[in-house]
Amino acid sequence: MSKNNKLNILIVAYVFPPNKRVGAMRAGYWYRNLSKVMDCEVSVITGQEDSIEDRIHVVPKSGTSWMTKFIADDGVIWKSNIKEYMIKTELLSPDLVIITGGPFMHFSLTRWFKKNYDCKVILDYRDPFATNPGFNSGQLKTKIKRFFERKFNRAADALVTVNTYCGEIIEEFHSKPNSIIQNGFDESTNCQPSQVNLQESLTFSYAGKFYFDPEHLQVALKNCEVELVYVGPDEDKLDSSNEFIKSCGFVDYSKAIDVIGKSDVGVIQTYGHEFQSTTKIFDYVRCERAILIVSADKIEEGSIHDELKNYPNVFWAKNDVESISKAINKLKNSSYTPPLKGFSEKYSRGHQLQKLVNLIKSMEI
Repeated sequence: MSKNNKLNILIVAYVFPPNKRVGAMRAGYWYRNLSKVMDCEVSVITGQEDSIEDRIHVVPKSGTSWMTKFIADDGVIWKSNIKEYMIKTELLSPDLVIITGGPFMHFSLTRWFKKNYDCKVILDYRDPFATNPGFNSGQLKTKIKRFFERKFNRAADALVTVNTYCGEIIEEFHSKPNSIIQNGFDESTNCQPSQVNLQESLTFSYAGKFYFDPEHLQVALKNCEVELVYVGPDEDKLDSSNEFIKSCGFVDYSKAIDVIGKSDVGVIQTYGHEFQSTTKIFDYVRCERAILIVSADKIEEGSIHDELKNYPNVFWAKNDVESISKAINKLKNSSYTPPLKGFSEKYSRGHQLQKLVNLIKSMEI
């Protein structure tokens, strides 16, 4: 414990606000709110060079490593930068270190932190590292990454990931204290959604990156004469000549929520793998939108299906123009059913944060 008897927590996160990506917002929420729900002080080490807040220590990635020829992961190099910074800087000795990914190779600092600071370490897998069906990695590369993942996790005191399917494919996950902590929606951001109307002037929104080429979706939207408003980093993947597609660019979270809340339907892309979940689900649910899920493979299976199986107004389509068009026309001929009162509450980041607090308390630091 630190001198004032508060738990001293260090979060190691390569991306961090003002970065708008989901991984950055996850770490940023924990940083801002952990001390509000438990007796602790929280500091951060990040590679985000434009992050300027109290107790934020910016450690840029610099240097080279032969290992990047085998594993293209920023953590390969960054871990050495962190060690050097910790040795040279007088930081309060952490009682608990939470290392979040990706990247992931800086997870190898687990043993070093435990040896040098006699602390506990939690590893947070926002995505699977070694076995990720979405990456189509070769057998040798997967084998190498699994070796490292086992090594990381055997050294850790506890493990975290975002859904049960990820937990099944992460090495050693169930051999350690663990918790499923979803990204959820930020309940502190104002949300005043408009009324959903599925039968007149139907509008769609898509928030975040595209997992695969949205060409079929865009053609179907044009054929069905319905508008989609996009917010995210992949504006260059949109057909600028399609009059039914509008883009707001990569906006901040409050603007994205505003766009979602003014649409009738939120769109999700999925590879169709069981492990894949997407944070935009929780924002759509919070705004009580209808949801169109476009899958490159299986439909009505896996983590996305589990989260939405009791949510009304969910429509699935395969990733081809005909299937998406049929789903859009079905939406046009449907009546909107409001979700059960309080359905979204368990997906708030505050509710999910309590799972992290419970895990920390169980570790008896």
